[in-house]
Order: sequence, then structure tokens, then C-alpha cells
Amino acid sequence: MTVDDAQSEHIALLARSPVHGQVKCRLAEKIGTKQALHCYRVLLQNTLEAITQFPTTIWYEGDVEIWDRIAPEQALQKQPQGDLGHRMFAALNDGAQLVIGADVPLLNAVYIESALDQLATGHDVVIGPTEDGGYCLIGMNEPREYLFENIPWGSDRVLERTLSRAQDLGVNVTLLATLWDVDTVVDYQRWVIQFPNI
Repeated sequence: MTVDDAQSEHIALLARSPVHGQVKCRLAEKIGTKQALHCYRVLLQNTLEAITQFPTTIWYEGDVEIWDRIAPEQALQKQPQGDLGHRMFAALNDGAQLVIGADVPLLNAVYIESALDQLATGHDVVIGPTEDGGYCLIGMNEPREYLFENIPWGSDRVLERTLSRAQDLGVNVTLLATLWDVDTVVDYQRWVIQFPNI
């Protein structure tokens, strides 16, 4: 399914195709590529389950054929070139209300619904913060490219810088509950302890 097949789009899931050696590369240096792939697949499956009730387009990076097997009903769109901010803005500018990532264990449908509710009740921007200083979800009713420009992606200042830019624009921002993602060995160990049956 392509993005043109989607009746309406509310959510954009930015994700890499789950291919051995091409996901969770920093984590793979510590736990091995096989375990890193398994981790990513489980986290991705959790995210796919979370979005089932929402019109969603998967903005993918990598091999498209794999998505026809693991998410055959989902609309697909290849991510454009550029940094993370450019890719997220592209999805929002294409009609998405929310952009989410694929490596957050506690992300679920209730969390996503709460973000959509915030946008429906007068907030300009909604953000789902993560413990590492970034965010796992961002949404807005009107795309604002300024929020994605000159952000130190991958650092612990992503959220701080984004909020500062939102203040510059004078937009109303609401923050959801803080979640955590799986990027480091410590995150991975926490994930294994909290989800022992994976």
C-alpha cells in the first residue's frame, strides 16, 4: 500500500526496515547484531500494535519489501534525505498530525490517543518526552519547520532546544508523560528486566 491509498492520515511512524546489521547499530556494538535486531523487531511490533486503531503511514528507511510482509495493511512512504528534523517535518508537512518513533517500550494506543486529544483541545504542539532529553512523539495542527531547524539530534538537549524554539514562536506546547527508549546497554538491560518474556 502506498501513501496515496490512505484515506486520511493522522500518524507518521518513522522507522528503519528491520534488517540484520542495519538497526540499533550503536547498541549492536555492545550486545551483537543478532540481539540488536531481535530487540528492534520486538519494539517495532509493539509500535505497530499501538497504531492499529489510527490511520497511519509508515515513513520507512531501507528495504520496502519487508514492510509488505510485516505491515501489509499500512500505507508506506520512503523517508526523504536529510537529518531527523527534516524527515519529521516532511511527514507533518504531508498531512500527519503526529510523528512517532519505533523504539519506545511503553508507547501504546492510550498514549497516542492522549496526544491527539491535546491537539483537538486547543494545544498547538504536543510532545512526548523521553528520559534521555529527547522525545518519542511530536504533534501539531500546523507544521512548523522552525521547531526542527538547528536541533542537536541525538543529544540530551533536543527537548530543551525544541521548547525554546516553540517559545520563540509563541505556540502553546503540552508535554505528555515522560517515557524511555532503548538506545544504550543500560536501556537494553532495563527493557529485558521489565519485559522478561521477550
